[in-house]
Amino acid sequence: MAIVFSSITLLSAQNKATPPEEKPLVALVGGTLIDGTGKEPVANTVILIEGDKIKEVGLVGKVKIPKDAQKIDASGKWILPGFIDCHIHLSSETSDLEYYRDSNSLATLRALQLMNTYLRCGVTAVRDVGSHVEAMQALLRAQRNGYIDSIRLYPCGNLITITGGHGYGMHGSMAVDGPWEWRKAVRQMYAAGFKYIKISPQFTLEEARAAVEEARMLGLHITAHGGGFSDTIPTTMTRIAVEAGVECIEHWNEMTDDVLDLMAERGVFDVPTLYTYYASYQRDDISRFLIEKRGWSMAMHETLFKKAYQRKIVMGIGTDANGEYRELYPQIYFEEMKYFQRLGMSPMEVIVCATKNGARILGLEDELGTIEAGKAADLQILKGDPLKSFDNLGSPETVILRGKIYRFKENI
Repeated sequence: MAIVFSSITLLSAQNKATPPEEKPLVALVGGTLIDGTGKEPVANTVILIEGDKIKEVGLVGKVKIPKDAQKIDASGKWILPGFIDCHIHLSSETSDLEYYRDSNSLATLRALQLMNTYLRCGVTAVRDVGSHVEAMQALLRAQRNGYIDSIRLYPCGNLITITGGHGYGMHGSMAVDGPWEWRKAVRQMYAAGFKYIKISPQFTLEEARAAVEEARMLGLHITAHGGGFSDTIPTTMTRIAVEAGVECIEHWNEMTDDVLDLMAERGVFDVPTLYTYYASYQRDDISRFLIEKRGWSMAMHETLFKKAYQRKIVMGIGTDANGEYRELYPQIYFEEMKYFQRLGMSPMEVIVCATKNGARILGLEDELGTIEAGKAADLQILKGDPLKSFDNLGSPETVILRGKIYRFKENI
């Protein structure tokens, strides 16, 4: 008994002798703050960062800046939260699906390259909705172990679909049939370490409900591809997904007003991916398929966006530029923002879509998306006013991610 007591005493003494690790302090001084909440910009601000968190936000002269804080002069500049891409395929490269046969090592490197490109542009978090599963697992583990230093990654696991459904046979998809198999598939994704689930048509209401119930029980977030490439009417699939209880729908595909009403009533999010559709309609082969086989048009996607906006459905920015559209990165993110503005949103509303709404779609609104005390220190400092022109986006002078400062000479 005395030996145990001595061990405890020694341990206690060691703890008292070890001071807590000091977190670095950074103060952004004098900038105009656009905090991501939708509030009006505030000039001459101080943002105090401690470690990887925002400690305090206020006006110059009102916030006490510690003597040992690193000061960054943001006078004449604009400070925004880091942006979030809610729909991306990081390891995608070619439209003929050749990339699915690539080694996992090559897929991982390709994904990391795009993540680092995004960092330089002020996009600090992404939700990957379909890539090489092993590549996503490797990147997550590499981040946890400190092997790589890049943006926040929130990947879905395998795309869950039915035999013959949308995505069937693609590397990274999982074909399952019947409610219990769908439930098991969600459990497998949970066991593999994924916190996000994506389901794809065509599914029955019973299958979708099983997936949603299991996801909720395990604390996972679940989204559904809107529509699908078969004779099944896309609006039917979207209605089933919404009735089953998914949190989000990907894309604005063929949809009736009653489904939009149901989404608004239940608070279901959407990620429109408008610009990728726009790029698709510029290509003869794809536009012919979409127009002749599906009866779609760009006007249809735009009309659905406007109807959703009227219903106050929360929308986020997503790019979905896989295949040959990979060459559109990173500018496609900002083209998507411009598209939202062209269809009726104010610049401030679009910025909220890129920040606060993105965090809501990820289920991380208490951690990311806005510049407020207690939130993650993910910010960007711009030379030009984004509310005057979105052309001022994409080349931040400074990006702060997890409290770490990145300065890009080409943007200064």
